Amino acid sequence: MKFSTYIFLSICTFAMININVMAEEEIVTTTKGGKPLTQEEIDSSIGRFGDVDEIPEDFQFNSAEVLLWHADHLANIEQPVSLYYEFVKSGTFEEGFTDSVYLKILELNEDGSKNAMMEFFTAEKKQTVTPENVTNIKGNPAIGIYMQGDVYEMNRIASGHWRHFQKSIKISLRNDAVVEPTTFKFNDKDYKGEKVFFSPYLNDPHRRDFEKFADKYYEFIFSDDIPGSLYQITTIIHDRSKEDAEPLILETLTLIDVKSNES
Repeated sequence: MKFSTYIFLSICTFAMININVMAEEEIVTTTKGGKPLTQEEIDSSIGRFGDVDEIPEDFQFNSAEVLLWHADHLANIEQPVSLYYEFVKSGTFEEGFTDSVYLKILELNEDGSKNAMMEFFTAEKKQTVTPENVTNIKGNPAIGIYMQGDVYEMNRIASGHWRHFQKSIKISLRNDAVVEPTTFKFNDKDYKGEKVFFSPYLNDPHRRDFEKFADKYYEFIFSDDIPGSLYQITTIIHDRSKEDAEPLILETLTLIDVKSNES
């Protein structure tokens, strides 16, 4: 299959599928740390890498792509509920912070999709959430908004371009990501789920330009037994300058509570 086909498929998995969180019309004006983007970054369209081929009719997405971008994460929600996530950033590279992500399922549509509202961070760190992000959705919008913020953060700290980091994530998710069973504890109860993990920049031909951050690791934990399916996203950039060093950057987004909208 031509390389351009992989790029097209990746665009579908990172930009144009059910959750619609990476659509070209979405405008994000700040990084996750609240730093304003330049006008060039705001005006840029996500995911355009030149001419592409069509998806072959017999093409199959792998299990990692399905878990992140094609699964109906919200299928296990049968009544309006509110999901509360906590984001924590720590590490030695720069000052960390803690913030909140709130997803409120408002309506259950006849086709199985949901209408919702979402607040991703607060105050000056608040991320843009468009109506397309939360209307007629089946995927959990927290995933795409988190990942879009992530590539802008890599753009900022590594002095690269977000498109390069985004493309690397797409290709690594397709070619390198691992899916394996896992267990975790939520609200003092043990759950079984699936963990997706990958390190997209390990073999990046340009890694010498951002060597300090090139070992970045991504991990996603899903379970059909918790509302919204997403339990946790973790990203880690280790400090390789010395043994047993604290991570340069450690970020987690974790589901901490689920409440009925009627309560």
